[in-house]
Amino acid sequence: GMKQELFHRHKEAQQCCRPHNLPLLRAAQQREMEAMEQRIREEQRMMDEKIVLELDQKVIDQQSTLEKAGVSGFYITTNPQELTLQMNLLELIRKLQQKEAESQKAFS
Repeated sequence: GMKQELFHRHKEAQQCCRPHNLPLLRAAQQREMEAMEQRIREEQRMMDEKIVLELDQKVIDQQSTLEKAGVSGFYITTNPQELTLQMNLLELIRKLQQKEAESQKAFS
C-alpha cells in the first residue's frame, strides 16, 4: 500500500544520502511517515462517520415508511429508548408473521 511505497522510497533515499546528512533525512522521513499515518487515521474516521450517517438515514427512512403505512409506535426519532422500543416492536411483528405463516401451512 501507500505506506509500503513510502518506506521503499525512504530506503532508497537513505542509500544515496551522504552519511552526515542521514540524521536530517531520517527526521524528515519520520515526519512524512507520521503525516501519512495521520492522514490514513483521518480518512478512516471520516469513513466511519459516513457509515454511521448512512445507517442513521436508513433508520429514518424505515421509521418514515412504517409511519406512513400506519403502523402504530413508528415515527421519526433518534431517542435511544424509543429506538429500542421500535426495534422490539419490529421483532414482535416479525414473530407474529412467522406464526401466521406456520398456522397457514398447518391448515393448507
